[in-house]
Amino acid sequence: MLGAVIVAQGDKASLTGLQRPIAALTEECERILIVGEMESPALRITGAEHRSLPRGASELSGLTAALRLADGDHVAIVSAGIERPSAELLRYMCRVRGSFEAVIPERDDGTVQPLLGLYHCALLRRAEGLLAAGEGRIGALLELASVRRITPEEVAKFGDPDRLLGTAGPHSVM
Repeated sequence: MLGAVIVAQGDKASLTGLQRPIAALTEECERILIVGEMESPALRITGAEHRSLPRGASELSGLTAALRLADGDHVAIVSAGIERPSAELLRYMCRVRGSFEAVIPERDDGTVQPLLGLYHCALLRRAEGLLAAGEGRIGALLELASVRRITPEEVAKFGDPDRLLGTAGPHSVM
């Protein structure tokens, strides 16, 4: 499975900022990709592949770049803005993914964190269609997908949901 670290505009793109997401993905993923606008020596140190996106590209653009490299499988994504991504939560998401096209954790208020999840490559054409129509939100893609929501109770088994899922709202631009 491909693991992708999504570097959104305003995320810390330093080596330190990338270490935790990369470590969380490494346990489940054979390949790591860093997607986003980032010019840093940290890229060479990580050994990960990199796909640049233009400034202001949407979160859906980042996911689509990763889906293009998915090789028939799911892509696990983690935002560089999530301070404490959990390898155990990602492993659990992989175990329960079944035939769902997306697996996404849910917060207590019912919102989801689309920048921490699993997305099947079957979503690529829909993602490209949304981008062509001017839509940049991953949430719009989730409306067209079969989604397994990881409940707040399930997330809490792996630690404090606020720390595991990051800020209360997803990033909108990269």
